[in-house]
Amino acid sequence: MKLIKKGTIAVVSFFSIFICLFILDGSLTASAKRTYYESERVPITPAVHWWQIDDGHFRAKNFDAELEVPMVGKRDESARPKQSAVNNKLNLNDYPMPTVFTNVNDKSDKKSPSDLKGLEALNPEWDERANGKQYIGNTKRVVQGHYLEIKVTTGAGLQDSDVEVYGHNEKGEVKLNVKYDVPMYIQWRGYIDDEEEGEEEEPLEACSIEFLLEGDSASQKGSLIQPSPTGSISSDSGEFDVVQGIPSSEYLRADAQSEEYLYEQDFVQKKGKTVFNNVNASKEFTLKWRTKETDSKGKVTYTNHEETETKKVAVSGIERPFSYWEIIKYNVWKLTHSEFTNYALPGEFLRIDAMTNVSADGKHSDNVEDHVFPPECPEIELPPETIDGGDSKPDVPDIEDEAKAAAEDEIGENEVENDRAEFKGSVIMDDTRTTTDGPTPSDVPPPGMIQMTARGLLIDPLKTNYWQSPSTGKVFYEPVFSIDGSASAMEFPFDVNVVTVHTPVVIYARASDDKEHDQRTKPPLRSTPPDPDKDRHAFILDRPFTVTLPTKGQHRNIPGYGDRDFSKYIKEKQVQFPFDVYTKTKQGFYPANTWISVPVDIESVDFFMPVWVPEGQYTIKFRSFAINALPNGDFGGSEHHANITIPNPAFNVPPAGNMSAAHVATDSIEVDVVGRLYDFHVTDITDFNWKSVFRQSDGFTPTKNSYWVGLNGIDGDPRGNSNLFTLPVRHGSHPDGYANVAVKTGYAFKFDMKTKGNMFGKKDAIRIKPTFYFVNKNGTGRQEVDLYYHDKTNYFVKIGSEKDKIYREVKLNETSRNVPQEELISNANYYYRHANEFGLNDVIAGYYPASYARKYIKHFSKDSIETGPYGWQILNWKLRTYRGPKENQVPPNTMIPANDIVAREQTWYGEYSLPTKVYAVKKGTEIGAAAQVGRINENHPMFLKDGYIVVNFNIETIRDGDVNNPYLQYIDAHYMNQWYGMEGFKRSFVDKYGYTFNQRDGDVMFYHGDQGSDLDFAPSVTH
Repeated sequence: MKLIKKGTIAVVSFFSIFICLFILDGSLTASAKRTYYESERVPITPAVHWWQIDDGHFRAKNFDAELEVPMVGKRDESARPKQSAVNNKLNLNDYPMPTVFTNVNDKSDKKSPSDLKGLEALNPEWDERANGKQYIGNTKRVVQGHYLEIKVTTGAGLQDSDVEVYGHNEKGEVKLNVKYDVPMYIQWRGYIDDEEEGEEEEPLEACSIEFLLEGDSASQKGSLIQPSPTGSISSDSGEFDVVQGIPSSEYLRADAQSEEYLYEQDFVQKKGKTVFNNVNASKEFTLKWRTKETDSKGKVTYTNHEETETKKVAVSGIERPFSYWEIIKYNVWKLTHSEFTNYALPGEFLRIDAMTNVSADGKHSDNVEDHVFPPECPEIELPPETIDGGDSKPDVPDIEDEAKAAAEDEIGENEVENDRAEFKGSVIMDDTRTTTDGPTPSDVPPPGMIQMTARGLLIDPLKTNYWQSPSTGKVFYEPVFSIDGSASAMEFPFDVNVVTVHTPVVIYARASDDKEHDQRTKPPLRSTPPDPDKDRHAFILDRPFTVTLPTKGQHRNIPGYGDRDFSKYIKEKQVQFPFDVYTKTKQGFYPANTWISVPVDIESVDFFMPVWVPEGQYTIKFRSFAINALPNGDFGGSEHHANITIPNPAFNVPPAGNMSAAHVATDSIEVDVVGRLYDFHVTDITDFNWKSVFRQSDGFTPTKNSYWVGLNGIDGDPRGNSNLFTLPVRHGSHPDGYANVAVKTGYAFKFDMKTKGNMFGKKDAIRIKPTFYFVNKNGTGRQEVDLYYHDKTNYFVKIGSEKDKIYREVKLNETSRNVPQEELISNANYYYRHANEFGLNDVIAGYYPASYARKYIKHFSKDSIETGPYGWQILNWKLRTYRGPKENQVPPNTMIPANDIVAREQTWYGEYSLPTKVYAVKKGTEIGAAAQVGRINENHPMFLKDGYIVVNFNIETIRDGDVNNPYLQYIDAHYMNQWYGMEGFKRSFVDKYGYTFNQRDGDVMFYHGDQGSDLDFAPSVTH
């Protein structure tokens, strides 16, 4: 069979058939020439109308139903519908038709719409000046030539065109009509057919191919357009639980994860067939036959005939199947980044870019002719055939069946091409041309999760505390590919944990407690072990003390806090004393109530207590500033010991308000400032045997020798004296080596002592209570004794009894006492300025300061002052001098007037003696009636004579006249013994004869038990 492929193919799309006209049998043919005309693009303005219903929701007319969405904003005229996409279908014939169409090939050729056929709309376009502001265009297409199908997003956040109140609900709330214009452009096209005369030609044979779609036979749909993002903010080091607390200056990390990409996939398999009509077939027949002729003669002759005839037929209905895959929707978005907000983040905002590698591409046509490529329409020449008709011309047979069979064999299969879709470099819908059926596409694979992490996020050290500051998180996707341009950027929120910024600060202050120098009779008792929050500490005048401001201590029991050193979060530590202080070396001075800064890395600081600070109770304040404390005001609030309370409604600290915490830790320690009683020494003895010890050879100039309590000074440091010049004054104490010379009874000894503190008033005094002991000359048998003496009216008066009425009179400014002139001047000046306190207003009335000082030194200071009987002694203010620092020796801004500081150190002067005739008996021995004259005499064996009477002093201070509550003790203080513990009194000695004498604290003077001053004045008797 010979196959001839020729002729023309006319393609019909969307089920319409374009018919090629032809004229058979040699007639004149006519052909049409079609000319197309197009308009300029013209604007159209469709609109989306939303109306509000009673409950506040909004409705819009969707293509085939109503769409209802929630309200955004307040229920007033500012309310708007939530952004939503609405489908709409518009009849473009309802819009004005352009008046001018231009020949696409000749711009000068213009027509009006009435001149044209087949008017149809095409090329819809968004108005890019409005797209994204008034609306978001999603999809658009023209169908049936004059219908425009669009999908647009309008609503809250986009610019409305008109808003009107059209009614109210039962609550009186307004109901709105909200209009959103959708400006667009459209173009129109039409044509004119011009007929042309052709020359006579052979008949044209033509066939047509019809494309018949049977519908969608299969689909592959898939989508993931709602990701599942998660995120958190945590401590970069892992040390802290940020929900409970993390300090400023620490570092955060942020973690987010979400799907690498999102996608929408709708692939549809299109099935159908092509139908070949008017397939031309021809067959040549040779017709043979003979005719019989008989002539007149009856002769029969035969004539053979042969004729060629071509039979033509048009075959229709030849079908060839096809299938291909078309993209209905193919959108791909890639994850671009995540965003966090939280107060603790740098700038309160963080963006983390996602490391993704997502690509997509594709091409699409909804025209079947772009997918199906039928074979050429053949022209079929059937094999020629000879027909012998015998005696008659044969008829040409019907060739339709043969032609149809030949056409079935001749016409090949359709070739097809799918749409094309690529994803991440792989082809998932292949557009390679294949026969009959396009290959089945693959699906977009499910995405994996992408981790986004940022580390080393510094919390600004100055950020104030904020309890559980809220966080937000979002992930962002942007379109990678959209087959129809409908994809737009998307964002999705995710939950993020709160973050508590809480910078810890502690101050568990401590202070030294100078108990070893606390001479008070009844000091407050201390805890064991010491408790700085409860104990009252002792600070001693004119001594150093230490305060400790540790940066370690107990804070909240949460990760990273607890009991630890918090110095890295502390910017400053301070202490405030309510009294003046010196630095340790006295090079620096701080007035009372000054906040003193202490370097954070220094824990303990030594200070020195000025001697002029008034004795009494004080509270030392401490505070420690967190690095995020405010610069002024209340610094962001304070809390005792540590800022552990969060949230603390006591403070309002921006931006957290009452969800903040204190930024300063405070502490306090109660202290008592305590004075001193010290430096007792014997400065003179009136016994002639001891004159040379204290006076030079002229009998007047002092040797400056004196007998001190021990070898040490006030604080236990070596004084510089020798053992010889220590108490008690006894046999062996004489520097001239008199081994057996003690002091004879009846002779007085002078002494003085010093105090520091509040001992400058009129009612302040020193009280001395003597106790007496007797010890044998070989150091044995020491016992407490009672002493008796005779006065003018009584025999055997017991010292310390009610009959002990002989009062001693002492002069302050006595030559042998050697009171420094400077101290006398200080007294005079102070009394003059404070005359009212001492009842001296009348005395000083007639004097100027200098003249009063002269009067005081020459006369008043030499008055005789009663100090008491043998049983007790009171040294009052008239036997006291002021010896403190002068005005020019102290800083100018002291807490008390600088010229009064001289009174804060004092010297007290006194003297004591035993009666010349004194009788010692064992303690508790009652002489009673036996003491009557004639029944007992001086030689009675009950009297102890062969040894030494030891005078022992108990010394204490009296403040403000309170004799029932002595303040300081020289010996019997609760926590210390100045006599022995500091000044080093020796509790035993060995005399030159090798005898050991045990002593008691307070022993001052050994008197001979059998020698009195009267022996020095007895008349000489010749024997």
